[in-house]
Order: sequence, then C-alpha cells, then structure tokens
Amino acid sequence: MRFIDNSRIRVPEGWEARAAAALDAVINRDADVNDHNAIWRTLKDELAQLSHDKCWYCEIKQERSDNGVDHYRPKALYRWLAFTLKNFHYACTFCNSLRVDDVTGQRGGKGDHFPLEDGCARATAPGGEVQERPLLLNPCCAPDPTLLDFNDDGRTTARYPDHAKRRLRAEISARLYHLDHSDLVECRRLLAIELNEKIEFANTLYDRVETGDPDINRSYNNYVRDLKNAMAERAELSAFARKIVAGRRDLPWVETLFLI
Repeated sequence: MRFIDNSRIRVPEGWEARAAAALDAVINRDADVNDHNAIWRTLKDELAQLSHDKCWYCEIKQERSDNGVDHYRPKALYRWLAFTLKNFHYACTFCNSLRVDDVTGQRGGKGDHFPLEDGCARATAPGGEVQERPLLLNPCCAPDPTLLDFNDDGRTTARYPDHAKRRLRAEISARLYHLDHSDLVECRRLLAIELNEKIEFANTLYDRVETGDPDINRSYNNYVRDLKNAMAERAELSAFARKIVAGRRDLPWVETLFLI
C-alpha cells in the first residue's frame, strides 16, 4: 500500500451534478444506491490512473480481476457517502470481495466491513463520520500506509508492533484487504529473490565501476536502474521492493538508490 493523493482526480464535466441528483434520489428513498452505480463506475479509469492501474490496497495490476471502485466507507452503512468522490478507492476483486484462500483456507476481502475502535460510535448521519476512528487503513490518508510493513518472506507485518493501536490497525487491514493471500505473498517472495540477486550482482561490480571497462559500467548501471525502477511509484509491489532494498543498506552504494 502506498499513499494515493485522491485530490488530483479529474471528474468529467457535469459529474458533480449527476452525483448530487443521485444522492438526492437515494436520500428521499426514490431509488436504491446501486441503481446509480454508473456514478462511481464512470470514474474507474480516473481512479486507476492515480495508482498507475494498480489496486490501491495490494499494488498489483490484476488482469484476472475485475478491478472496480470500492467505497472505503461501505455504501451499505454510509448511504450519504455513496456518491462522495473521496470515498472511492480503486480496488481489485481479491482485496475488495469476500473470498477464501484455497491454499491457506483464510477468509479475507473487505466487503462491507468497516470496523471502528472499541467504544467509537458509528455515524448515522452526514458529518458524523469525522468523529469516527476507523481501524481500516486508508491509502488516501498519508500516515496510514506507513503502519504496514513486510517480512522478507513476503508476508505483511505491523511497522510498530509495540504500539497496540497501530499494530491492531495494520493487522486488521492486512486481514480484511486480504494482503496475505497466498498468491500475493508468493509474488512478493519471488520479487525479493529477484531484487536480492540484482543487489548481489551489482555489489560484485561496485568496486570496479569507473575503472575504464565499459561492460562493467554498463552492467552496474543496468542493475541500479532495475532496482530503482522496482521501487518507483508506478511499479507493482513498490512498497515491498523498497523494504527489501532498504534492508541492504549495509552496502555503501545501496543508500544512493533512495536519492533522486
């Protein structure tokens, strides 16, 4: 998960008026929320562009998944937010829909879940949501993605295990977004192997760079390029890639990968 700046989204001309009309119809009980699903589906491509077509939760471009628009606060519980732009997230089926991992038997997927901290009352009217304390991490809230971390084997973990509230939010989000689905964990594990191999190859060349051998310089530069590209915002699993590369900061040249 990476921070998504959803203030940059561009909406088609007249979208706000259509959204307001749909909300009015729903609030007045003249229509069901899903009768107006074209309101959020219209923005699917615009939302995808903000993340380079990656799911906002797992950072995967899943061709086998019908990526769609998730409501961060579920429309079943927050009808007044059904057509609110900042409540829309681009999500893959595996993160958004309830399903069971065939390998582990673990059930995951966000569905209509939206847990709050113990003792926190759920909003029942517009404006009440600002008083809520959600447990689900929000990729559009800049500090939230930083609460998630990864083990080298590809599984998620809490970045702050000694902080009970932050740990709980990370663990619940990993479970409900199905971030430890076996397919996803395997993708991360294989990426870690690939990145570590490139780091090792680059390290064998580092002391011989700029000695006048163009083949050595070319090979080293290619490895550095591949590592930086893997960590770039546009890359799949880029947050995990940054974790793996950062774990090799004992090598003097690796620190430079995080510079401009």
